[in-house]
Amino acid sequence: MTGRKITDALRRSAPGGWRRDLTPAAILTVFFFLASGHNRPPAGGHALDALGYVTMVLGGVSIALCRRFPRTAVILVVAALSCYVGRSYPDGPVYLAGIYVLFSLGWHTPRRTSLSGAALLLVALTAAALATQQHLTVLPLVFAGWAAAAVLLGEALRNRRAYLDGVRERTRSDEQTRVEQGRRRIAEERLRIARDLHDSVGHAMAMINVQAAAGAHVADQRPEAAKQALVAIQQASGDVLDELTSMLNVLRADGEAAERMPMPGIAEIRQLVAGSGNARLRTSIVVEGRTEDVPEAVGTAAYRIVQESLTNVIRHAGAASVQVTVHAEEDRGLRVEIRDDGAGAASPAASCGSGIGIRGMRERAESTGGQLEAGPAPRGGFVVRADWRPRS
Repeated sequence: MTGRKITDALRRSAPGGWRRDLTPAAILTVFFFLASGHNRPPAGGHALDALGYVTMVLGGVSIALCRRFPRTAVILVVAALSCYVGRSYPDGPVYLAGIYVLFSLGWHTPRRTSLSGAALLLVALTAAALATQQHLTVLPLVFAGWAAAAVLLGEALRNRRAYLDGVRERTRSDEQTRVEQGRRRIAEERLRIARDLHDSVGHAMAMINVQAAAGAHVADQRPEAAKQALVAIQQASGDVLDELTSMLNVLRADGEAAERMPMPGIAEIRQLVAGSGNARLRTSIVVEGRTEDVPEAVGTAAYRIVQESLTNVIRHAGAASVQVTVHAEEDRGLRVEIRDDGAGAASPAASCGSGIGIRGMRERAESTGGQLEAGPAPRGGFVVRADWRPRS
């Protein structure tokens, strides 16, 4: 027996052990003895003798083996019943052994094997009946009906078991898929929150740092300018605190989506650019086209890219001016450009920056179907371009 056959046999025998097989076999064997012992043999037949009882015992043994070793059980029951019919012993329930074994064969083996076993039993019993010259017409039909009924019932149960196994496997696979999708959504949400924190907090802190330095510089000579710097610091810190509160509500939500501030979009870019200007940095913005037709996700990505770019300009570029261009194309496309007149390739951003900001901007653009380019401009300064082309 091959390793696969042994494994299959052990798998079938695991639940219940040998008791599950021996109990029905013993009960049916005793039933064979009691029900057949008082029957009279047909004309020309033989009364039950030692060989007859041995064939009944073999029928019971085949029943005990049919779940673990169905092919062996078929050969055993074919030999036992052929001997029983060939000797013309009294009619009795011993034929149930053949039905039981064929049923088990149809349940545990493929269709070809079960049909081969049924054909073997049918041919053997028909040949034994022909040898005794009794019931030549009736017995083959009875044997065929028994074999067909047993095999079809076993195959029907096997198909149902396979169907239920498939349903359970699909259910398990679907559940695993849902768990993986949930984990992926959680990871994506964490990444989005990390990006938003980096962009919003970084921009606010850069604004606060610049305005605080400017306010401290002009506090004595120009009190009004210092007051304006403090107002700008108050507004920047208030905005980032509101956004942090919204993000914390999302993280603390249990079971239901938490209320959160509307995500910024193209409409808020003007305010963002205007709020980033100060005495040391002039900001300007040009908006062209129907920006209201741009998808919300693209608008949010554009806002974050402009926000991060302005943060880099304030912190690293040493620029005197920065211009933002927003151009909404037909078919809901969008182009955004942020250009400054700072140090360009010699800026601290290019020489010692971590690159997380630019990498995050590129990921934002690509995640919404766009592309991003960032690098020194040919005539000096630094330029960031993001482009979302409409899908054809």
